[in-house]
This record gives sequence, C-alpha cells and structure tokens, in this order.
Amino acid sequence: MSETIALRLPGLGRPLRVRAAPSWRGAIGLPGNPDPDGPHGSWLRRCRRIHTIGLARAVDVVFLRADGVVTKVVKELKPWRSSGCPDASTVLQLRAGLAERLRIEPGTALDLLA
Repeated sequence: MSETIALRLPGLGRPLRVRAAPSWRGAIGLPGNPDPDGPHGSWLRRCRRIHTIGLARAVDVVFLRADGVVTKVVKELKPWRSSGCPDASTVLQLRAGLAERLRIEPGTALDLLA
C-alpha cells in the first residue's frame, strides 16, 4: 500500500508530490507518465538497493540515511539496471533530470513529510 506525501527541499517554494511505500514490496514504482500533476517520484522507506526492471524510462535515484541526508545520487539510471548504497536506509526515485534541476547531491538534507 502506498500514500502520497510532500517532499520539501531548501529553497523550493512548494513541495513535490511523492508516492511513499513502506518497502519495495509495497511500491508501485515510478510510472513513465509525463503528467505534470502526477507524482514526481517514489519513496521506499526501507530500502538500500533499487532496480529499474520494468520501467520504460530512466530515473534519478537518491539514497538517504535515516535522518534524511543524501548519501548518493545516481542520475538517469536506465531501465533494467540496479544500484545500491550500504550507507542508505531509504531510497527516493525521481523523474529523470529532477535531481539535477533541484540540486540534490550528497550532503543535501531532505524533508519527507509522511
């Protein structure tokens, strides 16, 4: 089961909509939907490794520690690939190019309001 939450970033006026799931088992993934009103990403609350099996498009992957600080960013991870980060406890999957536009990089603190 998933829910939609707000992702707040320093310097960003309005929050982004993100689908949240307790783990990869409850995730619906990030659809390749270009709808600007649709969710901008998926947040897997308990995850250290992500794969893009079944996705039609590349995605940005942001690995976070439990305190919300970014530990690793993988830009435009192509379909049928995987990536992981042993220091992460949660993963944020965003539309491709969004991490760079929002200046998300290691050390950035994100506020995911659930």
